[in-house]
Amino acid sequence: MSQNTKPSALDRSDERVRHDDTIGGAIRAFFDRVKAGDLGVLPVVIGLVVISVVFTSLNPVFLAPNNLVNLLFDCATVG
Repeated sequence: MSQNTKPSALDRSDERVRHDDTIGGAIRAFFDRVKAGDLGVLPVVIGLVVISVVFTSLNPVFLAPNNLVNLLFDCATVG
């Protein structure tokens, strides 16, 4: 490295690495990772949505604010 060039914080000289700086690019990168098999937190989010839908269909008060506070208190003691 010469004395006149400063080392950059991000090395963007490699063309093989995609650098997505926009929201659309981040979403595209997320879908590319999912297609490649890297699911990340997707199973957890889907599981929480399924649990919420099932319990709300069984008891309409499940997603009420008071019940969510009670659930958080109960989880905090276990966690």
